[in-house]
Amino acid sequence: MEYKYLLDIGLIIVVVKIFTLITQKIKMPKVLGGLIAGIVLGPAMLNVVQNSTILEALSQFGIILIMFLAGMETSIKKFIANSNKYIIIAGIGVVVPLILGTFASLIYVQDLKTNLFFGAAITATSVSITVETLIEMKKIKSSVGLAILGAGVVDDVIGILFLTIIMNSGNLQIATFVTMTLKIILFFGMAITLGLLLFKVFEKIEKKDTKVEQMPTYSIAFALILAYIAERLGVSGIIGAYIAGLVIGNTEKGRKVKGKIDLVVHMIFSPIFFASVGLNLTTIHFSESVWLFILIFTAVTIISKIIGNGLGAKICGYTNDKAVQIGIGMATRGEVALIMANEAKKLALINEEIFSIIIITVLLVTLITPILLHYSFKIKNKNEEEMI
Repeated sequence: MEYKYLLDIGLIIVVVKIFTLITQKIKMPKVLGGLIAGIVLGPAMLNVVQNSTILEALSQFGIILIMFLAGMETSIKKFIANSNKYIIIAGIGVVVPLILGTFASLIYVQDLKTNLFFGAAITATSVSITVETLIEMKKIKSSVGLAILGAGVVDDVIGILFLTIIMNSGNLQIATFVTMTLKIILFFGMAITLGLLLFKVFEKIEKKDTKVEQMPTYSIAFALILAYIAERLGVSGIIGAYIAGLVIGNTEKGRKVKGKIDLVVHMIFSPIFFASVGLNLTTIHFSESVWLFILIFTAVTIISKIIGNGLGAKICGYTNDKAVQIGIGMATRGEVALIMANEAKKLALINEEIFSIIIITVLLVTLITPILLHYSFKIKNKNEEEMI
């Protein structure tokens, strides 16, 4: 049996810790340290750690637990009360990147299918990294944090529908699209039903388990099962984990459970997840013109979400400051964009260079967005202090 994965995990945990201490020292988000550690350790630089099946599995587990914790921070009443706002924010936040991304890609290539792919690839938000940044800043329960989480769920569903189109490109039948839509509706129906039933079950467990010893075990099991059901029905597993967190977090002892899970997540799984994003970068050798396009496309990727989601937030009555913060928070891209790129490459819709461009864009956006989010909250706090 190959034991290198033990060395890889050990190196990731240590190096991520070193880089997070450095980023904290210069008042940058901890997430940034994890991403840089992955790039340094991975094929793009030192090449001492490569992505493996085990690391991918642990990374996926990390995403699920991070989103589970985010769900535990969310009030169900507030989530339902603002659901109409989240749909508007997400809807406009998908249309604007689709249009701007499609047109921006004309700089690189003039092919309608490829141009539409570039637009579709940057529509879906990956809130996992934003969530970690918001938790670090203690803003996850703020109106901005709730809006990002709520709109992120809607955004992910739309992204999955785009993924369905990409995977069936050239042979897309209406029946396939309708089936996918019905599966998503079925999942949310099952999730709500299971959530209501298990809410009652957890309430009974709470009464017997006065020391909260068994709740963390049952909670993680519930998150994994709901994530699995979501994946089986073609919905992202992180949505299932988020809904599981909503159920647990709204029980009386939810906070105590969160504390125990949070410790394990941030010691092991969170560093592996963020480092694995950096490990996806395999090469940085491109011509100057391609690098110029990557920089332009990265700027469009970020700005399109700030405009789209920010405009949606403004329509929903959020202040200018909060609208910008929501737009920045929704600008991160991740698993959906990477899966889209991977599927498109398998189907020969894109070549290796376009695939690498998407990977690097996702990484650059992921590196830049937490910094912008930190900065936007600092600017707002400074303005409020000056007004006082």
